[in-house]
Amino acid sequence: MKILYGLSGEGFGHSSRAKTILPYLEKKGHEVKIMTYGQASKVLKREGSGVFDIRGMHIVFRKGSIRKRETLFSGLKSFASNLKKNEKIRKLMKNNFDLCITDMEPLASILSFWHKIPLLCIDNQHRLVNMELRVPRKYYHDFLIAKLVTKAFVPRADWYIVTTFANGRIKNKYRKNTFLVPPLIRQVIKESAPKKGESILVYLTKKNHKLLGTLKHINRNFLVYGWDTEKKDGNLVFRKSGNRFTEDLAKCKAIIATAGFTLISEALYLKKPYFALPLKGQFEQTLNALFLKRSKLGEYSDNPDKQSIAYFLDNLEEYRKKLNKYNPDYDLLFKKLDFVLDQVSKNEGK
Repeated sequence: MKILYGLSGEGFGHSSRAKTILPYLEKKGHEVKIMTYGQASKVLKREGSGVFDIRGMHIVFRKGSIRKRETLFSGLKSFASNLKKNEKIRKLMKNNFDLCITDMEPLASILSFWHKIPLLCIDNQHRLVNMELRVPRKYYHDFLIAKLVTKAFVPRADWYIVTTFANGRIKNKYRKNTFLVPPLIRQVIKESAPKKGESILVYLTKKNHKLLGTLKHINRNFLVYGWDTEKKDGNLVFRKSGNRFTEDLAKCKAIIATAGFTLISEALYLKKPYFALPLKGQFEQTLNALFLKRSKLGEYSDNPDKQSIAYFLDNLEEYRKKLNKYNPDYDLLFKKLDFVLDQVSKNEGK
């Protein structure tokens, strides 16, 4: 089967998922063409994957918050740029793909519609569209915007495989073609040996000097990633991103970090209590943080202070008791993927 796999290049979560799904598809004998941009393109090219480069949407930040209008304008410019590559895209589509897969990448969705190719959507963002959610009033505006963006990226699909931390209620209109599955876990994480060390791992995608000032007044040792430097400052040890990150993740005592889906997924797998710092205006991270709080697997704060972080660190054993009971079927995504591939094959035979 020939498959066109479009994925968002923003952040490392989408490429991390693709790095696990791609070899699975190829091992099954399928021919896969990746279509992406940005960080995902760089990561997958390093892995030796062939990539069809496009322009994509990048999230614009100002003073730690997402600038929604600038982000939307950037996305529209990128889409217009892709249309200028019309001849290259026409040549790409001569491959006569049997299936399109999209992971929050709108061009794959559009091409599937234009060329009448079945579309499979695999992502965690469709929790916002396909599931019934309880959203606190103060986050409802951000929720609506995130939901609209998700629907704009993928207006419709034949099947949805939605990665989520917990089972929930699927909306009636999506029940026949939506599968809720646990997150994918990288093989390097599965092969690591988790230990309960003494240091707290801190990971931030945007520098937060206020948070560092708070951590300096807490009598704990912190390993800090996200400053692209190697140094020691009192109880803070700064490290550059690299191979040591996975090792530090496996042996840390707990985690304080932005509320990205992939890192929380790996923390849950390794049974690490998590204090989440959702990026302002990015509701998907807020949803992840709310899950941690409601399930008592961790805490979160929009404006963390010494008191809230100290409370989290003083109650790590309580979170661990809950984490030890959290054991989903991490292979369920592949079972649902096989089901979809089988459906495509059957329809081709008709």
